[in-house]
Amino acid sequence: MELTLSTHLLVYDELHCKALAALAASGYPKLELWLAEPHIPWRKAEALAQFRRRLEDFGLLANSVHLPFYPSVPELVEQNARWSLIATHAPARQEALQASVDGLHAAAALGAQCGVLHLGWQRDTWNEHTAAWAREAVLALMPVARQLGVQLLLENIISTGTRISKLLQLLDEIDPCCEVGLCLDLGHAHVEGDVVKELQLALPRLQHLHVHDNDGHSDAHLAPGQGTIPWEEVLEVLQSARFAGCAALEMRDYSRGQRDCTATLHQSLQQVQKFQQTYLGGAR
Repeated sequence: MELTLSTHLLVYDELHCKALAALAASGYPKLELWLAEPHIPWRKAEALAQFRRRLEDFGLLANSVHLPFYPSVPELVEQNARWSLIATHAPARQEALQASVDGLHAAAALGAQCGVLHLGWQRDTWNEHTAAWAREAVLALMPVARQLGVQLLLENIISTGTRISKLLQLLDEIDPCCEVGLCLDLGHAHVEGDVVKELQLALPRLQHLHVHDNDGHSDAHLAPGQGTIPWEEVLEVLQSARFAGCAALEMRDYSRGQRDCTATLHQSLQQVQKFQQTYLGGAR
């Protein structure tokens, strides 16, 4: 398992040179890029190409992307503007699907290996209709991902329809060749109950992890080791399974961009270092 770093931690910042320099100094050259504007200019081809060149200039690599599920950070914060592939209204679903398609194209342009997809939002109400819309969305995205050479990964997001058992049921039905994988969010699994059980269930399609911590009740996105996830058991399962994928650290900036990006990174990664020393023998 290789730890990478999600830029979710700096989502309130635009990834200009100062933020990229801070990321380059963090010791995590492989990133999971959070596709949200103005954090990353993922919707404009020329700006995205320039952004990739800046990443390379700083020795940074887009290992994975988180596919978009809202138009921009200000619109989410100020207007609660969201995209959902299982929205009740068909035009809203189509808008969300187009954003996911565009996100896959952005992933390919950035050289990412995989794109992590949300099917809706946390605590959505699922029924036969939402399940059908989720199925339709994944079916529509599979050939796009295949053509672009980006692996599509479905994430558990704290909703009944995205529990690992449900995602496996969906994929076993429409993807017997296992083109699509799973991204297990350990923090989300911990909130929903038995994180070790969810991990064991996910192993046949597990390609990627989101790593953060919480108290088992709120989705706090703390640094690993700062909550109550049973890390010894989790890591034992991963080691026994010889999991060789990447695990993106996905912490949250509780200052909402008010603190300097360098300080935000430093504080969070100091906490991660304690986790590494305790559970990983100091190695990433």
